Amino acid sequence: MERAGDTTRSADPVRRDDPRRLGILLADSRVVVREGLRRILSGRDDLVIVGEAADGNHAIELVARRRPDVVVLDAALPRLGGYEASRRITTAHPEVGIVLFIERLTDEQVQSARAHGALAAIGQDAGADQISAAVAAAAVAAEYVDPRVGGGVRAPAPTTSARLTPREQEILQLLADGYTNREVGARLVLGNETVKTHVTHILTKLDAAHRSQAVAIGLREGLIR
Repeated sequence: MERAGDTTRSADPVRRDDPRRLGILLADSRVVVREGLRRILSGRDDLVIVGEAADGNHAIELVARRRPDVVVLDAALPRLGGYEASRRITTAHPEVGIVLFIERLTDEQVQSARAHGALAAIGQDAGADQISAAVAAAAVAAEYVDPRVGGGVRAPAPTTSARLTPREQEILQLLADGYTNREVGARLVLGNETVKTHVTHILTKLDAAHRSQAVAIGLREGLIR
């Protein structure tokens, strides 16, 4: 697939007027890939795309200016590859979570990704659920590996946080699948305020600051899939 070479273009700055929304930076030289990622992630009301870059150097510059929570990096970025960009970003901004897109994902590449500071590693043919799960995990400093990889780094072992009711687990699963509160209500025939109350209870029980963190905890503890 054709790449954009040395062209480095970022999206217009996005106001993050809601601190509960996670800021995501996309870095891939292929416009069509960035558009696909943007469509997948912009569908979540707890995320906002704060910038886009077409090479590793520009990604590093944008991280310093836009201060994203998570950066999704193509491992094969031009000018400065994704592995080295990940290392430099996490060295300068250890609070930023990195998701590396790798064309042919192997255990060895997963280990290399972790050695360069990336928390999540997924194949470039990953589906929307895997992409969302990787971003949610990276946002709370949890490791995530494409489940199609046989070995390598794994997510942390389950902890003993408060369990959810069956209804809360059902709602958390829908949140993990990318549904908004309104869509959850329509699917489960619940009022919007009822859904909000359930989400509040979920956040409280899991000691999560926002929906993406709750999803990451739920995935890590096996409460959802």
